[in-house]
Amino acid sequence: MAAARQVIERRIILRTRVADDYQLTKIGLKHLQHVFTVWLPPAIFDDLTDDTVGVDVVVRKGHASGRSVYNAYFVREDSSVIKVTDYDEDRITGKVCKSYDLRGSEYLGEVDGFDYRLLLYTIRPTTKTRR
Repeated sequence: MAAARQVIERRIILRTRVADDYQLTKIGLKHLQHVFTVWLPPAIFDDLTDDTVGVDVVVRKGHASGRSVYNAYFVREDSSVIKVTDYDEDRITGKVCKSYDLRGSEYLGEVDGFDYRLLLYTIRPTTKTRR
């Protein structure tokens, strides 16, 4: 009888805000909700490190494209920054991540100008077949 494979759940806190000098319409703000719920979580998954507990994102207007750029700060438990990665909107659109659990993720609310989301990633170990 084969041993059961353990499913690993990874929770990440996503803190987001729009840069002070970046003005968006109501439609633009609604679009951001979609980005933070559907597009960004799969896009950041491959950039998470073992000690990442949160990702702080500041949305700015891109200089070259005029579209939104997402400055992501990957942080440890002590709030120190591990790395910073910029995501152009074109880079994250349609990104697929089998580990991202949209239904298990949730919006937590706003505190001090940041929106908080709990992202859930479910990692299922791959099974190898024996011959």
